[in-house]
Amino acid sequence: MFFTRKRLREFSGYVDLASGGRVSGWVYDRLRPRERFDVEICSAGAVIGVARADRPREDLARAGFGDGRYGFDFDLPNGDYPEETLAARVRGEEFWLLENADRRSLSAELLNSTRRGLPRLEPTLSLRPVDERDIEIAAELQSAWARHGRGARRMGGGGAMWTDIVSSRHQPLLSLLDGDDPRALAQCLVDVQKSSAATGLEQGEQAYRDFLAASPEGRRAAVAPFHDMLASLAQYIGVARVECGEQDYVGETLVASSRALVAEIETAVGFTIAPPPVFDGLYGLAMDGNVLHGRDIQALYLALRAIEASGLAHPRICEIGGGFGKAARYALLAGARHYTIVDLPTVAAMQFFALRRGLPEASVQFRHPCEPSLGEGVDLVLAPEIDDEALIESDIVVNCDSFPEMGDAVCRGYFARIGRWAPLLLSVNQEANRVVGSSGRQSVVGALLPEYGFARRYRFRSWIRRGYAEELWAAPERRAEG
Repeated sequence: MFFTRKRLREFSGYVDLASGGRVSGWVYDRLRPRERFDVEICSAGAVIGVARADRPREDLARAGFGDGRYGFDFDLPNGDYPEETLAARVRGEEFWLLENADRRSLSAELLNSTRRGLPRLEPTLSLRPVDERDIEIAAELQSAWARHGRGARRMGGGGAMWTDIVSSRHQPLLSLLDGDDPRALAQCLVDVQKSSAATGLEQGEQAYRDFLAASPEGRRAAVAPFHDMLASLAQYIGVARVECGEQDYVGETLVASSRALVAEIETAVGFTIAPPPVFDGLYGLAMDGNVLHGRDIQALYLALRAIEASGLAHPRICEIGGGFGKAARYALLAGARHYTIVDLPTVAAMQFFALRRGLPEASVQFRHPCEPSLGEGVDLVLAPEIDDEALIESDIVVNCDSFPEMGDAVCRGYFARIGRWAPLLLSVNQEANRVVGSSGRQSVVGALLPEYGFARRYRFRSWIRRGYAEELWAAPERRAEG
């Protein structure tokens, strides 16, 4: 019996153009420069045609690529083939052609490679009118606000950028919270993603207007980062393999459809990840009538990381700065025993509404930090009421994307107290340390925590967001217990 060793290849090749109904590029094998290859043209991972790479290219010959006859041109067949879905590979080989620099504008923003193209992305915009349940929750919120929020909101809190945001963007919401018209408050909260009140929390007015004005290509570009996060989340969970450029294993997860990735992730975590409709005018990936936004994916990742980092199956979690309460929702679905959010009063009001609509089976209540917790559902604690007597019992404290914006003074106030709340702190934050207008310089979490006796257990890049460092810190008062 004779065995033949597969011949080695050393390919070079690029897709130079994928627009205007045409795909063109070149491919060359340095070890066998006389060979010509068939190139499969793919859209969303499916082969739509084949081109022979044997056309003369003077630029290749001048650059030293053999006789230069390695080019190809392919006219797309009739049909809908979005440019971002187009890719090319050598037929019968594992080599996917690289993208020319002119095609890298979108891929440069993503964590995963687009060499195999993107799938057909399905951007959508939520359409949701106010209903009677919204009005009931708004009435409950006004009642709770009268007991807990009115005094606290006059005390400020949040520091730096967030003090400016609340004072300039949350005044209409404050007026409605203080009023007695639950229908008007419900309308404000359902529409909040279309207003400046949501800026910095999820979408906001400018992003909403940009999406409305965008072309179909622009809308797909807007949700491409969300799909990229899904691909990275699938790799973190282990339902997809991690890319490895050294082994030319790239693009396989990203070319899978968003729905396929969501199905794999849902099987792994055991619950639906696209939240039920809460807001009107929120854009994202279409998921069977619901909308999956990038903030949903980030929140799910944070919830899973918090549970894993705690070392417990059913931990008590405290989040400082909780956005719309999305991480709290996912953490409870994933098995967390109890969740506390410490946040600004107006943001806590939005969390109350979003959680009562998005997770109706869980109890959600405002709690003064000096009162004992019932230990179930979600406690909303108002940041201006935090002092050295605050009673927050948790297994891990988490913060994502807000410590830097608070400023050093506010961060130091938290860092001096967190050791009494939990043995661990999980921080997922950027470290740009920029000066932001009149708000001052952003904080760097890792530069401050050692001053308060915290010991870092690990530090690595976030799985799903470029430029974010994930760090787990042991609190000083409980470090021996860990």
